[in-house]
Amino acid sequence: QPTTKSKMDLNRLSDTTEYSSLSNYNDFSINHIHLDWDIDFNESKISGCVSLDIVSSSNELSNIVLDTRDLSIQSVEVDGKKCSHSLQDAGVFGSSLSFPLPSALASQAKAKVKIIYSTSPESTALQWLEPEQTAGKKNPYLFSQCQAIHARSMLPCVDAPGHKSTYSASVTAPAWSTVLMSAIQKDEPKTIGDKRLFTWSQPVACSSYLIAIAVGELESREISNRCCVWSEPSMVEEAHFEFSQTEDFLTVAEKLAGPYRWGRYDLLCLPPSFPYGGMENPCLTFVTPTLLAGDKSLADVVAHEIAHSWTGNLVTNSCWTHFWLNEGWTRWFETSIMTEIQGDDRYFDLRASLGYEALRSDVDRYMSQGESHLTALVPPLKGIDPDDSFSSVPYERGMNLLFHIQQLVGKLNFQAFFKHYVATHAAKTVNSQGFKEFTIDYFKSKGQYEEIKDVAWNEWFLQEGMPPLEPKYDLSLLDPVNELAKDVCNGVNLNTPKYDFNTMPSLQQQLFLQALLDNVSSSGKILPETTLNTLDTMYCLTSKNNSEIRFKWTKLCLLCGRSSILKHAASFAISQGRMKFVRPLYRALMESNIPGAAELAIGTFAANKYMYHPICRKMVASDMDRAWTARKNAEKKKDLEEASKQSASSVNANANASNRSAADSTTAVEGSGPVGGMSSFVAGAGFGAVFMTVLGIVLAKHQKKLI
Repeated sequence: QPTTKSKMDLNRLSDTTEYSSLSNYNDFSINHIHLDWDIDFNESKISGCVSLDIVSSSNELSNIVLDTRDLSIQSVEVDGKKCSHSLQDAGVFGSSLSFPLPSALASQAKAKVKIIYSTSPESTALQWLEPEQTAGKKNPYLFSQCQAIHARSMLPCVDAPGHKSTYSASVTAPAWSTVLMSAIQKDEPKTIGDKRLFTWSQPVACSSYLIAIAVGELESREISNRCCVWSEPSMVEEAHFEFSQTEDFLTVAEKLAGPYRWGRYDLLCLPPSFPYGGMENPCLTFVTPTLLAGDKSLADVVAHEIAHSWTGNLVTNSCWTHFWLNEGWTRWFETSIMTEIQGDDRYFDLRASLGYEALRSDVDRYMSQGESHLTALVPPLKGIDPDDSFSSVPYERGMNLLFHIQQLVGKLNFQAFFKHYVATHAAKTVNSQGFKEFTIDYFKSKGQYEEIKDVAWNEWFLQEGMPPLEPKYDLSLLDPVNELAKDVCNGVNLNTPKYDFNTMPSLQQQLFLQALLDNVSSSGKILPETTLNTLDTMYCLTSKNNSEIRFKWTKLCLLCGRSSILKHAASFAISQGRMKFVRPLYRALMESNIPGAAELAIGTFAANKYMYHPICRKMVASDMDRAWTARKNAEKKKDLEEASKQSASSVNANANASNRSAADSTTAVEGSGPVGGMSSFVAGAGFGAVFMTVLGIVLAKHQKKLI
């Protein structure tokens, strides 16, 4: 049920506490970070030191506490003096690194901290790829992914988004490799024996989650005088073609938000295991190869990451509780950029509507899992790993709040407000209460308070479930899409020139498949296999290179019970590691009624889990654990219902005894989790004895087909 007003925690709107950080960040700030690193592919670790320029915020700072996870700390020095140090385990949040200062610091006093350390192969920020996992197949590859709280597994730091610093780095790596970072390269690489030294500088203060590194056999192609694309040599031309509009997107973004402040905007197209569509690392956006559709139809993800250069990187959420101020603004900004490129305001509504369906799906999932608190725009995150709250909610609900205000005040007025918002908060952080007050004050000053006075701020921020207001989109561009979807559902003959699906833009094709998915989900009426076969024959959907279309088509076929899609679903799930696709695919397989689908999901993940990034591996493990438990409880419930029907015809005494037995069985199943503890199996080394038996059977049947 939606949150009532009496249950709303209004204090959350102004709360800037980063509950996931173990550091005493209120007592000091870090002005600058310098990294001296050596990349060791043989040991899968980074070794070296980090130097931190500390400024006290306390009247008597005597102790420093930093965030770490799985780091080996060799020594700690403060102003050249060695200090004792201790590590305190904090479970999912890593370990706190604590050390006393040689002498207490007064407010605004400075100190330099030097920590010699190394990462571990288990670092959740780093993925070390074997040569076989790369496109070139010759050399290993390393890349980082620090958002949300994984920077602490790469360096001791204040791992909280509201705390920013500049940084620099000196990195040595094998001579065959190129090192890239989320910064500006200072000098040409220097050869030192069998290694090369790379130096980097990031003069714009940024949060720790934006520190990034990639090391591999890489080449670049120029797009403009401030943009280039990097990739492995065998993919670089394809990536250069796909992302050739980058400068155009950047130019439009500057028109809407003001000057680009980061110097360069380069792209790195990563190997398939990268868990996101893109990551907005300053100066160097990471992108997934699932965007390489061959026709630039998915390049709008680059517009999203470009938008983050202002909303997220420059103006940052004060803590992960207010994550929507990063992602909601960026969804609005990205959609505005693409609408300017298209030259038709209806494209804003079209793109927004596609995201709204993703929001509905995530809200339904959270509500069914008993996690309704994660559907709030400003969720309670105390004691919660921010990764576990990652969904479309901050993106789409946040964007629709902004779109709602835009509709009230007018597009041009809202764009002027956005530019003023960015200019005012550049290099600062924002929370939800601050955003609300700034918005009200701005439109009061423009004589437009009447237009926004009825915005239900608290309901938008804190109410659980769907947003308090259904958006009003102009979807006239969807008329041909809806007509085609309606005829497909009604079984109309599609072999006529009227249906020109293959000439529709990619966005309309996605929305057509989404319309079919929505219809099947809401009506419960599946499409016959003959209809699915006809669609596949006419439009070649199973073999589409466009990952968004392939994903929606695969989900539709699984929902409708098309057994021939199983091998394609498994193949798609292991061809890339993008969580947007991987997590729903495994969930759909686990929930499918197609015989063998759940076993196929288990076998596929078991055989291939280490190809996924640690973040993705963890989240899929959690999803499959839930799905397995739900599946087994549903089967048990069905068995009990059958037993109840049979017992109804028996003698009353026997029936009563049978019902008592059934009730006892239900209690035993609920809460016991999947057989032997599936989450411990999929996430690491723990194997339940019963599950091992199930796994052996599954692998014997499916593993050879999967690899």
